[in-house]
Amino acid sequence: MSAGPRQGYPVHPVTVATYIPANADTVFAFVADTRNDPVWCPNVTDVTQTAGEGVEKGSAFRFRQAVETPGRTLQSEVDIEIVEIGDRSIRWRVEDKFQLRDIVVGVTPDGTGSRVTQTTEAAFKRRPGIAKWFYPLLARRTFRDQFSRLERHFSSGG
Repeated sequence: MSAGPRQGYPVHPVTVATYIPANADTVFAFVADTRNDPVWCPNVTDVTQTAGEGVEKGSAFRFRQAVETPGRTLQSEVDIEIVEIGDRSIRWRVEDKFQLRDIVVGVTPDGTGSRVTQTTEAAFKRRPGIAKWFYPLLARRTFRDQFSRLERHFSSGG
Protein backbone atom coordinates (compact mmCIF):
# COMPACT_ATOMS: atom_id res chain seq x y z
CA MET A 1 0.00 0.00 0.00
CA SER A 2 1.46 3.29 -1.03
CA ALA A 3 0.38 6.50 -2.65
CA GLY A 4 1.01 9.55 -0.59
CA PRO A 5 -0.52 12.97 -0.96
CA ARG A 6 -0.06 14.35 -4.45
CA GLN A 7 -0.96 17.98 -3.82
CA GLY A 8 0.45 20.76 -1.71
CA TYR A 9 3.97 20.93 -0.28
CA PRO A 10 5.22 17.45 0.63
CA VAL A 11 7.54 16.71 3.55
CA HIS A 12 9.76 13.67 4.11
CA PRO A 13 7.81 10.48 4.90
CA VAL A 14 8.06 9.27 8.49
CA THR A 15 8.15 5.59 9.48
CA VAL A 16 8.02 4.30 13.04
CA ALA A 17 7.73 0.69 14.25
CA THR A 18 7.29 -1.05 17.58
CA TYR A 19 6.71 -4.43 19.19
CA ILE A 20 3.32 -5.03 20.84
CA PRO A 21 2.87 -7.99 23.22
CA ALA A 22 -0.34 -9.27 21.63
CA ASN A 23 -1.62 -11.34 18.72
CA ALA A 24 -1.32 -9.59 15.32
CA ASP A 25 -5.02 -10.03 14.45
CA THR A 26 -6.09 -8.56 17.80
CA VAL A 27 -3.71 -5.61 17.47
CA PHE A 28 -4.77 -4.92 13.88
CA ALA A 29 -8.49 -5.02 14.74
CA PHE A 30 -7.90 -2.48 17.51
CA VAL A 31 -5.63 -0.12 15.54
CA ALA A 32 -7.70 -0.26 12.34
CA ASP A 33 -10.81 0.95 14.15
CA THR A 34 -10.36 4.73 14.25
CA ARG A 35 -12.94 4.91 17.04
CA ASN A 36 -10.21 3.51 19.34
CA ASP A 37 -7.84 6.43 18.64
CA PRO A 38 -8.60 8.27 21.90
CA VAL A 39 -7.15 5.27 23.77
CA TRP A 40 -3.76 5.30 22.06
CA CYS A 41 -3.40 8.63 20.23
CA PRO A 42 -2.57 11.27 22.87
CA ASN A 43 -3.97 14.28 20.98
CA VAL A 44 -7.29 12.69 19.96
CA THR A 45 -10.14 13.59 22.32
CA ASP A 46 -13.13 12.00 20.55
CA VAL A 47 -14.12 10.29 17.30
CA THR A 48 -17.39 10.16 15.34
CA GLN A 49 -18.04 7.90 12.38
CA THR A 50 -19.45 10.05 9.56
CA ALA A 51 -19.84 7.46 6.76
CA GLY A 52 -19.90 3.70 6.37
CA GLU A 53 -20.38 0.95 8.90
CA GLY A 54 -17.40 0.14 11.10
CA VAL A 55 -14.02 -0.58 9.54
CA GLU A 56 -14.44 -0.86 5.78
CA LYS A 57 -13.10 0.83 2.68
CA GLY A 58 -14.87 4.16 2.25
CA SER A 59 -15.75 4.57 5.93
CA ALA A 60 -15.09 8.07 7.21
CA PHE A 61 -14.55 9.56 10.63
CA ARG A 62 -14.07 12.96 12.19
CA PHE A 63 -12.00 13.36 15.28
CA ARG A 64 -11.21 16.26 17.49
CA GLN A 65 -7.69 16.75 18.66
CA ALA A 66 -6.14 19.01 21.24
CA VAL A 67 -2.44 19.82 20.99
CA GLU A 68 -0.74 21.45 23.96
CA THR A 69 1.62 24.30 23.14
CA PRO A 70 3.32 26.71 25.51
CA GLY A 71 0.57 28.88 26.95
CA ARG A 72 -2.41 27.41 25.08
CA THR A 73 -4.19 24.39 23.68
CA LEU A 74 -4.78 24.20 19.93
CA GLN A 75 -7.98 22.36 19.01
CA SER A 76 -8.92 21.18 15.55
CA GLU A 77 -11.10 18.73 13.68
CA VAL A 78 -9.61 16.10 11.41
CA ASP A 79 -11.37 14.10 8.68
CA ILE A 80 -10.26 10.52 8.03
CA GLU A 81 -11.27 8.11 5.29
CA ILE A 82 -10.30 4.45 4.98
CA VAL A 83 -8.84 4.29 1.49
CA GLU A 84 -7.57 0.71 1.46
CA ILE A 85 -7.63 -2.35 3.69
CA GLY A 86 -5.38 -5.36 3.19
CA ASP A 87 -4.41 -8.38 5.25
CA ARG A 88 -3.46 -6.66 8.55
CA SER A 89 -2.75 -3.36 6.81
CA ILE A 90 -4.80 -0.22 6.38
CA ARG A 91 -4.36 3.11 4.62
CA TRP A 92 -6.17 6.23 5.74
CA ARG A 93 -6.42 9.60 4.00
CA VAL A 94 -6.32 12.23 6.73
CA GLU A 95 -7.11 15.90 6.22
CA ASP A 96 -7.17 18.90 8.50
CA LYS A 97 -6.90 22.62 7.83
CA PHE A 98 -3.09 22.42 7.55
CA GLN A 99 -2.21 19.09 5.94
CA LEU A 100 -3.20 16.12 3.86
CA ARG A 101 -1.68 12.84 5.06
CA ASP A 102 -1.69 9.25 3.92
CA ILE A 103 -1.09 6.97 6.88
CA VAL A 104 -0.35 3.28 6.36
CA VAL A 105 -0.30 0.94 9.35
CA GLY A 106 0.73 -2.69 9.02
CA VAL A 107 0.74 -5.37 11.71
CA THR A 108 2.79 -8.56 11.36
CA PRO A 109 3.34 -11.50 13.72
CA ASP A 110 6.62 -11.19 15.64
CA GLY A 111 7.41 -14.05 18.00
CA THR A 112 4.74 -14.10 20.69
CA GLY A 113 3.51 -10.61 19.76
CA SER A 114 3.24 -8.24 16.81
CA ARG A 115 5.30 -5.69 14.94
CA VAL A 116 3.34 -2.53 14.15
CA THR A 117 4.74 -0.21 11.49
CA GLN A 118 3.30 3.19 10.58
CA THR A 119 4.39 5.24 7.58
CA THR A 120 3.02 8.73 7.11
CA GLU A 121 3.36 10.77 3.94
CA ALA A 122 2.25 14.35 4.44
CA ALA A 123 1.86 17.51 2.41
CA PHE A 124 1.15 20.96 3.81
CA LYS A 125 -1.67 22.84 2.13
CA ARG A 126 0.33 26.08 2.24
CA ARG A 127 4.04 26.63 1.93
CA PRO A 128 5.31 25.42 5.33
CA GLY A 129 8.50 27.45 5.67
CA ILE A 130 10.65 26.21 8.54
CA ALA A 131 7.91 23.80 9.67
CA LYS A 132 8.94 21.58 6.76
CA TRP A 133 12.18 20.76 8.58
CA PHE A 134 10.60 20.23 12.01
CA TYR A 135 7.68 18.11 10.83
CA PRO A 136 9.57 14.76 10.63
CA LEU A 137 11.03 15.25 14.13
CA LEU A 138 7.68 16.19 15.65
CA ALA A 139 5.89 13.39 13.78
CA ARG A 140 8.37 10.74 14.97
CA ARG A 141 8.00 11.92 18.57
CA THR A 142 4.19 11.89 18.31
CA PHE A 143 4.09 8.43 16.70
CA ARG A 144 6.49 6.99 19.30
CA ASP A 145 4.24 8.37 22.03
CA GLN A 146 1.24 6.74 20.33
CA PHE A 147 3.04 3.42 20.13
CA SER A 148 4.08 3.67 23.78
CA ARG A 149 0.41 4.10 24.71
CA LEU A 150 -0.52 1.19 22.44
CA GLU A 151 2.08 -1.02 24.17
CA ARG A 152 0.71 -0.03 27.61
CA HIS A 153 -2.85 -0.73 26.46
CA PHE A 154 -2.01 -4.29 25.41
CA SER A 155 0.41 -4.91 28.30
CA SER A 156 -2.39 -4.09 30.75
CA GLY A 157 -4.68 -6.67 29.18
CA GLY A 158 -6.38 -4.33 26.67
